[in-house]
Amino acid sequence: MDKLPKVQQFVSSKARGTVYDNHNYKTSLAYLCRFMNEKYSSLTLETIIDSISHKTIDVYKFLDEFVAFLHTKKLSQASRNQYLTGVKSYLQFHDVDIVPHKFKMRVTVPKIPREDELPIDQNDIRTILLQCHNRRLKTFLLVLASSGVRAIEACALRFCDIYFDENPTRIHIRAKYTKTKLPRDVYISDEASRYLIEWVEHRLGITLDKTSKFNKRSDELVFQVFTTNNRKVEPKTIYNKLIQQFETLLDKVGFGQRKDGMARRQITLHSFRRFVKTTISESPPPAGSDYSEWFLGHIKSSYYVKKPEARAEIYKDKCMKYLTFLDYSTLKATGKTNEARINELEKEKQIMGQKYEQEMQELREQTDRKLNEIIMMIQKNPKLVHLKQDVLMTRPY
Repeated sequence: MDKLPKVQQFVSSKARGTVYDNHNYKTSLAYLCRFMNEKYSSLTLETIIDSISHKTIDVYKFLDEFVAFLHTKKLSQASRNQYLTGVKSYLQFHDVDIVPHKFKMRVTVPKIPREDELPIDQNDIRTILLQCHNRRLKTFLLVLASSGVRAIEACALRFCDIYFDENPTRIHIRAKYTKTKLPRDVYISDEASRYLIEWVEHRLGITLDKTSKFNKRSDELVFQVFTTNNRKVEPKTIYNKLIQQFETLLDKVGFGQRKDGMARRQITLHSFRRFVKTTISESPPPAGSDYSEWFLGHIKSSYYVKKPEARAEIYKDKCMKYLTFLDYSTLKATGKTNEARINELEKEKQIMGQKYEQEMQELREQTDRKLNEIIMMIQKNPKLVHLKQDVLMTRPY
């Protein structure tokens, strides 16, 4: 498949300026090739273009058959849609016209079922970490659970992307590996920073302090194991190994359940990102929803702007304690803070209740006074009996 000129032209074009889209398009074409071996064995990925262009094969029927083929494979609906999009892109790249309205009418694409993801909380993460005895994986999970970065973004971290001399520790996410193709800086907890320092010292065989420099090795990936210059390690390679170790850990802890009818686990590395988003959104102001959208690198309001120093302070003062899992002194202090906050809310509730009762009592007394005055007015002038009560109530006294 890779030797076909049209395939090479398409794949190389899609690889420009991206990291993994090239791989996704190749996978799409691989499924297309398998489909054609079953239904159109006399054609190749090159000759199918000519057949469709000359109307020998109806493109909409062809794509509908491809959708049916994908449905027989053990894939998520999101993956099927992605591969269908890749095939459409390949055909359109080679001047095959696909009219959106006709495609919608002629090709039935199942909708992606909406399903809430299984949530995890601080106790679940602590349980996972306590059972993790792999130094690299434990550090990796702490970085995810305190920064909310995507797994591939963490795998792509270099030594020069980490700023241990700042408080809290700042990490730089390269645009090349972000979903939005925009760089951003986020923070990790003191706990994650401490484990990360221990991993770097173990990995490089050095002792770090705030003035340490990595010199020539600064471009190496933090979570790679091999240190030889003759072997370039890609973030995807690190990710594949860590995901295997993580799934083994989930089975060990008892969190290895899979989604209904799918090979995908209910708890994934992306679950840590959801946890961070939820935690920061519910943290006390000035943290909150706007800050969490910025922190995760989502599209945020153009009116939400803060200086880097202010953002760091918000994370340190309002968020970090809720993103700490193994530092028991911090957890104990957080527990006391939560207890104090609960007591404060209870006092506020009592005060509001007392204020409400006082206002109701004043209202009752005011109403009684007005009624007594009305009765006295009627006794003095019996003709007032024929007036409506609301007129009497609004009469100045």
